[in-house]
Amino acid sequence: MPKIIRYQFMGSTFWFWLLCITTIGIPIALLYLLNGTIRVEHELKDPEKFIEEFETGKLKKAKSVDRG
Repeated sequence: MPKIIRYQFMGSTFWFWLLCITTIGIPIALLYLLNGTIRVEHELKDPEKFIEEFETGKLKKAKSVDRG
């Protein structure tokens, strides 16, 4: 079954931006970003239809997505 794959940052955006502001903290911020990001996979019957509705704005939060 086709999948939609997205990445989501689960860390604190406050700490990430605070590290980015300091010159010394930029490498630490990049490591924090990489370690705090997870991969989420969603199985869909028709991913092209989902992408089309998402891009045109027809997809609403309350609308359920057909996941098979």
